[in-house]
Amino acid sequence: MGEIGKEKSLWFLSAFCFIAMAFAVPFSKIELPLASGSFLQYYKTALASQGILFLIPIISVLPAGASYVRETSNGFLKLYITRINRMDYIRRKTLLVYAGGFLPFFCAGALAFLFSFFVFYPLELKGAIEKENVYELLFLLLRICFTGGIMAEISAIFAAVFRNYYMAYGLPFVCYYLLIIIKDRYLPDMYAMCPAEWIVPKQDWGADGMGIWFFFLVFTAAVCLLHGLLLYYRLREI
Repeated sequence: MGEIGKEKSLWFLSAFCFIAMAFAVPFSKIELPLASGSFLQYYKTALASQGILFLIPIISVLPAGASYVRETSNGFLKLYITRINRMDYIRRKTLLVYAGGFLPFFCAGALAFLFSFFVFYPLELKGAIEKENVYELLFLLLRICFTGGIMAEISAIFAAVFRNYYMAYGLPFVCYYLLIIIKDRYLPDMYAMCPAEWIVPKQDWGADGMGIWFFFLVFTAAVCLLHGLLLYYRLREI
């Protein structure tokens, strides 16, 4: 995890994502005094904004999605693989790529929560805050982060297949919006294929909405496994 933490792009993208969340807050419509719990509502508005939905396939792939292409093109991988077990490399690379898609949104979301609390909470009327509302926002942030991790793995899959920066960065964006278009125009009942539904579930995902978490578990396992298999195949060529 120390490697991904040294990526300057991770912190730059986290800051950019935070700014996008801040711009989604309707400051011009705020009327004082605020009702109790308003800071949570503003935070939810920031997380569930169209800007964040648009940025997910862009921000998630940039920190580490094409790292395989970079490591092979500069000769680093050939040298590095002589010093580390290949299976260890595959495990580390898979984890680092997923973290590269997960962490920018988690860091930005945590910072946005603190921003919302310190700016809006002092302006609220006194009142109790429902724990259920806090959990709801935590789950919303985690769904965004998991989607980012999955998109990062998809980027890494394309990187391993095509060994090309443009494919690694561009195809995940195309696939992301292609799924949204196909669902909206041609397959409206296939809501599970729509990334917007993953983030803000509006359809039936089973009892207590647990189906969405099972979906993330299976999808994450599938893309990580496919990424690992492709890396294993590529490493045989070295």
